[in-house]
Amino acid sequence: MTQSDSQIDPASASLDERIAQAVQFQLAGRLDHAEQIYRAILQAQPGHAAANYCLGMLQVQSKRAGAGLPFLFAALQANPQLPDYWLGYLEALLLDGQIDSANTALGLARQHGLTGAEADNFAQRLALKSSARIASHGAAQCIDAAKGAAEPPPTHAAKKARTERRREDRLVQRQEDTIKGLLKRGRFAEALTLAQKMTQEFPERGIGWKVVGALLWAKEDVGNAMAALETAVRLLPDDAEAHTNFGAALLKLERFAEAEARLQKALRLDPEFVSAHLHFGNFCVGQGRYAEAEASLRRATAAQSGSVDLDRDMRYTSLLFVLSHNPAIDADALFAEHCRVGALIEADMHDLRPRHLNSREPDRVLRVGWVSGDLYNHAVASFIEPVLAQLRNHPSLELYAYSNNTLEDITTRRLREYFAQWNQVAALSSVQLAKKITADCIDVLIDLSGHTTLNRLRTFARKPAPIQASWIGYPGTTGLKAMDYYLADRHFLPPGPLDGQFTEKIVRLPANVPFQPFALAPPVNSLPALSAGVLTFGSFNRMGKLHPGIIAVWAQLLRTLPDSRLLIGALRHDGREQLLIEQFAAAGIAPQRLELHYRESMEIYLALHHHVDICLDTYPYGGGTTTIHALWMGVPTLTIAGSTPASRQGAAILGQLGLEEFVAADDADFVVKGRYWATHLTELAEIRASLRQRWQQSPARKPEVIAASLERAIRRMWVTWCANLPTESFSIPDP
Repeated sequence: MTQSDSQIDPASASLDERIAQAVQFQLAGRLDHAEQIYRAILQAQPGHAAANYCLGMLQVQSKRAGAGLPFLFAALQANPQLPDYWLGYLEALLLDGQIDSANTALGLARQHGLTGAEADNFAQRLALKSSARIASHGAAQCIDAAKGAAEPPPTHAAKKARTERRREDRLVQRQEDTIKGLLKRGRFAEALTLAQKMTQEFPERGIGWKVVGALLWAKEDVGNAMAALETAVRLLPDDAEAHTNFGAALLKLERFAEAEARLQKALRLDPEFVSAHLHFGNFCVGQGRYAEAEASLRRATAAQSGSVDLDRDMRYTSLLFVLSHNPAIDADALFAEHCRVGALIEADMHDLRPRHLNSREPDRVLRVGWVSGDLYNHAVASFIEPVLAQLRNHPSLELYAYSNNTLEDITTRRLREYFAQWNQVAALSSVQLAKKITADCIDVLIDLSGHTTLNRLRTFARKPAPIQASWIGYPGTTGLKAMDYYLADRHFLPPGPLDGQFTEKIVRLPANVPFQPFALAPPVNSLPALSAGVLTFGSFNRMGKLHPGIIAVWAQLLRTLPDSRLLIGALRHDGREQLLIEQFAAAGIAPQRLELHYRESMEIYLALHHHVDICLDTYPYGGGTTTIHALWMGVPTLTIAGSTPASRQGAAILGQLGLEEFVAADDADFVVKGRYWATHLTELAEIRASLRQRWQQSPARKPEVIAASLERAIRRMWVTWCANLPTESFSIPDP
């Protein structure tokens, strides 16, 4: 928002001023600006009556009355005496076709004192709607009763209408087939244009709206996409794909209850619909419902429908993500699943791999390709950027980017400057991308995704470059035999048993990733426990990691320290806070010992560490960036170093700073170490004060060291290939 939009700064304005500003935008028809402000207010104060009412009416104004109902109901709950709130809620019910609910709500409104001309006018309109529905129902009964009676011969007009309908059906089908062909060939802009034309020519046919909604959502035109998706489910009430598309969008918008309802509706319509299982599985992951997530995703991976390429790979990726979070899956079983998925991706690929004609000169300039869907404002980009900034000045390397995302932002524009060539490859199939990489004569190809969203592992399976390595994006093996190396450090993957959990050979750098602190991070404060007199533990990991097992361990620690507290700072507005309170209460921790916070801006998130003495890590999928940010704010994290790569992320980060005394071997050791620090506050305070200095001395704060080590590693890989020697694990010493 620019200064010309308004003289009020939304970040510093009072809530009343921000509401007034949003109303001005809404009255001016600038609904996207208004909606942004209302949602920001509700993120801070979910029960804010005026913001809920205004956002609900904005949805009504946008012809999305059903979407506005939860907000209007929330406003009523906050202030049931305000007539405008009742009138808005009643209007939304009427527009959404909920006649019975509107009649009931009108009675309640009368009991709360709703009177006057507007209320009487609404009652008349509602009575007319009710009468029309009854008449329609009566007519339908008459038609049913007349079935079986001899029908008169169709009139000329009826025949003409049927002929016209058949002609329209054929035309719509041809356009639908054309759109499907365009989508299959990746010609999305043409498909969108044709689909938009369909919505104009045949506005009551849902297929056009369904395609428009999906493609506009991909272009991040959220407002128009949601309107189209909502229209599609209205016109196609029995179409599982339409409900799935709408549910997936609602999930992204964190409208979780609505998303779950749509996805479950899709699965009722088609119990084997793969995309619905995929999105429902991802929804369950976010809710920490891993058993349901695994069941749904296993059904998705077992299905044979869907494309052989990206769609099916995403099912496998989501399943591996869920299994990595499951404490009941041991290291061997998890590795076996990764190998199974790798074999499926690589099936029948070996004969399709090119013969590499790259010149085997050990000392020549090497072309290094980087494949990622996260080259924008993303954690992976923040890790890799300091290294790229150093590598671009290394004359022995020439950097090529293969960005698998249409999203570009200011971070993307910065990253572009580090590469000799930037390629946007989201629209390319795995075959097309592999051919391009081979044509670019890439010598070393680096995967920055692993088994995460927007990966291109199927391209890597085709081995388009003679040397391939995976780094940063995923804490585990790709399972691909075509992936030669996995980059790590000795703290993350110490030599030994973990080597057997990778199909790749391990290359150990002085540090796995560099750390770039947030520029506006507040200073480190003194240890809160020294002034508060009680120890405060904290967690900023996403809620999906807080499964019953980890809650039980944390509760055991809190019970042994009856004066301690727990601050949880990553809640989403999905209603899980009450469930969390109940889970801790069942484990013997009273609600008043919990301090719950919703996700906030980066500045507020970091400032919350001023109230925390020690962070608690999750298991078996530990924190990464959350642990790093906590340490920068002077707060060490108590973690368990498990037997899987995902469970060792915290141990790796703490090891970089010499904080092994915060790394536990198991649940019991976790409690013992937590109790130890509760009785050694002076030592804890000294560590807090020293952590930023420790960071500055660590290789993780020296991107030039990591870049130089990475260049040495790449050269060693290359020399090995030039000599036609087998790959092997190796380490680059810390200079």
